[in-house]
Amino acid sequence: MDLQNSEKNPSARPGTPAVDWAGIDTVLFDMDGTLLDLHFDNRFWRELIPEEYIRCQPDDPECARRRLEDEMQRVRGKLEWYCVDHWTHFTGLDILGLKRELAHHIAIKPHAVTLLDRLQRAGRQRVLVTNAHPQVYAFKHRITRIGDHLDTIISAHDLDCAKEDAAFWERLQRVAPYDRARTLLVDDNLLALASAARAGLNELRGMRYPDERGAAMTSERFVLLESLADLLPGLPDAAPTAT
Repeated sequence: MDLQNSEKNPSARPGTPAVDWAGIDTVLFDMDGTLLDLHFDNRFWRELIPEEYIRCQPDDPECARRRLEDEMQRVRGKLEWYCVDHWTHFTGLDILGLKRELAHHIAIKPHAVTLLDRLQRAGRQRVLVTNAHPQVYAFKHRITRIGDHLDTIISAHDLDCAKEDAAFWERLQRVAPYDRARTLLVDDNLLALASAARAGLNELRGMRYPDERGAAMTSERFVLLESLADLLPGLPDAAPTAT
């Protein structure tokens, strides 16, 4: 992928099943790894947090490393994994303050704004469904203004349920009603896609490159987009005219 000139990347990957946009009214988007580059989060959780946590416990750094890794494994896929308050309490670190140190790594993914603005012109609802804590969303929105291109913002913390739990999609209906048969979900989290499938959503897409600098993801079950440009073919540039 051309990271310096992202618009030069192929607009669609050969063989990628096209979305039947005539059958889609609502698009549910994940945030990190889907609309925003996951590189920031990978740097934060894989490098900065372990370094800072171990630095604060110099007497037994190896024990500190194992303790952190064990806790990450325990809560992975649960709401605590995405909770600022949980990690602040567990590590004793200023989680939001540390995020600000890496803020220069926060970036919108290639073609995201183009796609979101085209969806608006096409009359489709654009809903953010993110596991991110509301404070984290607010922090990233201030930097990227990604929320300016969305109609509705839903955090899993508002529903007290992570997207990996199929109950999330039932609770979502109460605050942002959607027709399962006419909704597309785009998410880099394969477990979230699987839970959505169990909840009856059929039109699902993953992301091959959640981290624009990272390795490609693979999936035998879900279609993975090379980039968000894969969704542009066939998408109208204007809302349907009422008859």
